[in-house]
Amino acid sequence: MSGAYTPGTVPTAPYGWNQQTSVSPASPYTPQPEFVKAPYELITTVVPVGPHSTRMVCSNCRKEITTKINKKPSTMAYITSFLCCVFGCFWGPCLIPFCMDQCLNVEHKCPKCEVYLGQYIR
Repeated sequence: MSGAYTPGTVPTAPYGWNQQTSVSPASPYTPQPEFVKAPYELITTVVPVGPHSTRMVCSNCRKEITTKINKKPSTMAYITSFLCCVFGCFWGPCLIPFCMDQCLNVEHKCPKCEVYLGQYIR
């Protein structure tokens, strides 16, 4: 058992591994200087959107705009319409919640690049 390790002895390398080779470095290592840019300060303000068009700077195209609004029915409009149907107001009165501003969410978009900017939920 010549390949087994016994405590207190140095193991020998397999045949052919004990050849010594020396490799000299091609050139001494010289570290390259690191150029670190100073971080620039980006200031953003969050403009709250409301039920009407809002004047703001678009986060996508960076233009000063007045938002384009699109009103969509909220969950409350659907629930109220359903309750009207349950209580017998089938034909016309069940559609009234879809015409009331209190039951509509307002979606704000940029008029130039059409990016979504926010939503006012009632």
